[in-house]
Amino acid sequence: MVDVTFSPLQPWAVLPEKYRVDRAGARAERDLYQGSFRYARIPRLPADCPPWVLGQELGWRVRSPLTVTMRPLDDVGVAVPASEDPQRTGRRLGRGGMWLRGEDWIATGDASWMHLGDFRGEAGGWEGMFVPNGMGTVEWRLGWAARIPEQHFLMVMPPDTGDDPGGLQVPLGVIAARTVNAMTGRGGMSIAVRPTRPVTVERGQSVARIVLLHTDSLRATTHTHAGPAPADPAPGAGRPEDPTETR
Repeated sequence: MVDVTFSPLQPWAVLPEKYRVDRAGARAERDLYQGSFRYARIPRLPADCPPWVLGQELGWRVRSPLTVTMRPLDDVGVAVPASEDPQRTGRRLGRGGMWLRGEDWIATGDASWMHLGDFRGEAGGWEGMFVPNGMGTVEWRLGWAARIPEQHFLMVMPPDTGDDPGGLQVPLGVIAARTVNAMTGRGGMSIAVRPTRPVTVERGQSVARIVLLHTDSLRATTHTHAGPAPADPAPGAGRPEDPTETR
């Protein structure tokens, strides 16, 4: 058994949740159709398909900690000479926001919506929930910490189609345990998002999914065979039982 722990670091944090498929509800709806309507039926239920159910319940849903309307970022990476004032340089480039990231700066156009997530930090000052990350992406600090075992990774991926708010891209990324377990300050765990049009997300809404991976998942190699595929074993001849098979 592998344990994953989520801990709130801020009072506004919304912890990831494990999604569960409502199989009983889906089957009750199917039976209702059969008992009530002459023609309408639900002949096949996704909830009765083990691969689909496992895919839906894999990992955890990452949820928004606030309601906010995000807008695309017009940003550019710039260097500011030591003799120049960064804010003046930003105005010269027609961009009012200047954000220091490492040794260089990210200059943004109208990014006022990002300040709606400013939160009270550990020292009593204000910190940004949203920080420009370059190429139109934003680092989104979520206010909680995760702890995963060594030799594991967290894969960050877009939410399911049914949860996707639309207009908010989530770049696929894989984060090592050492990095995940170190995100315990300044807003905790963060993900990257890219607004592609004005999009409103609600507090508690699913905006991404995180999935636990083992090191072996990243080291797997592919082998191909030029000959015909091996024949399937005869029925009952040592075929292992599928633990997800319905009966």
